[in-house]
Amino acid sequence: MRPRALVLFWGATAATVLLLGSIWTLARQLAVGAAHPIEDVVLLAVASVGLAGCLLVAGRITVVAGRLRRHARSEER
Repeated sequence: MRPRALVLFWGATAATVLLLGSIWTLARQLAVGAAHPIEDVVLLAVASVGLAGCLLVAGRITVVAGRLRRHARSEER
């Protein structure tokens, strides 16, 4: 894999972990009864969309890297 793809993959993975922690914390605050539920719901929605985007980026990089590896193996034969 190219260095740029590795940086993008691990960056997307790190962002996914951070967003997942944010979603977990916001969901817990909403379950307990937050002081500002509307703001927490908006932040939860934004974090969820960001999480989905990061997962799609990391997944796409993984799929493309797998295809390139298979293509390289088939050309060696």
